[in-house]
Amino acid sequence: MAEPLITLDETPQTRVLIAGWRRQWSDGGNISSGMPRWLIDKLSARRIGRMTEEISRMCFPFQVAGTHDLYRPRAAFEDGLPSRPMEWDNGFWDAGDGVVVFLGVEPWYRLDLYGDAFFEAAAALGNPKIAAVEGYNGPAPPELERRVSCVYSKASMAEELRQHGMLFSSYGSQQRQGPTIGMALVSVAHYQHPDVEMVRVGAMAPMFPFSGSGGGQLGITTDHRAFYDIMRRLRGLYSLDVDLSDLRPRYEEESTRLLESLDRVAQRNEEARRYIERVRNDYQFQPFEEPVELNSSIEGTLADILGQLDLPGGDDDQPAGR
Repeated sequence: MAEPLITLDETPQTRVLIAGWRRQWSDGGNISSGMPRWLIDKLSARRIGRMTEEISRMCFPFQVAGTHDLYRPRAAFEDGLPSRPMEWDNGFWDAGDGVVVFLGVEPWYRLDLYGDAFFEAAAALGNPKIAAVEGYNGPAPPELERRVSCVYSKASMAEELRQHGMLFSSYGSQQRQGPTIGMALVSVAHYQHPDVEMVRVGAMAPMFPFSGSGGGQLGITTDHRAFYDIMRRLRGLYSLDVDLSDLRPRYEEESTRLLESLDRVAQRNEEARRYIERVRNDYQFQPFEEPVELNSSIEGTLADILGQLDLPGGDDDQPAGR
């Protein structure tokens, strides 16, 4: 008998599954690892399941030479006694209102098995629409809306995604490029699960090729502006009831701090100043404004007001003889 790949304590009827991954390649701005965790904490989501030890055993290494503990599974002890099993944590969280959040670890081996576990869980949850969130670094003006692009599993999704301010990626069409975990699962959905609607949403987190005070490149480590711009799109796309107001002061502070650092670099280095100006002039994104929905009582009141106005252009306003 085959080993189980998932265990779910509950299977709430789910309309949206939002997925992200820690320790993965496409985690610029901590978007893939940080945004699902932000949702879990904000919505007081309850853990309802996980991928099993079979996934931990088959899809992950114990170590990679020279990396110390970077790739080892998590372990914990209390007064010398093991307090939790070693595991690679790939968990599912019920956030309420038909939303489940998945936060996992990018697999090293057996993407086929990992994909089987992921889509088996989705089926158990009622085949919700799936949004995988990821990020990448690049030179982008920190004060501007993020560039948000996507790949998707079904052609019928395209128009709705376009209406929600998403650009369409042609990643890998001109040269060989390996997929991110989100892109890979979209491809698996397209070819093996044709009934699943899955989109991988990626945003560019600002990063500039200049050294900062800490020795790394100047950029935004955790890009709350990207959280905000992705979530605005997902909120409109899936009718999510998620307050994003707490993100604004965070991303404004991050933007101000990076702008000040870039100004200092530009003042010291003319070539750097020209580079920063070129980035700002060449930067392009697809702006998105969430539609404002009026409740029925307000709509009725507006209709009554408009109906009482004597607006020009009616039959009585036509010139004589026409």
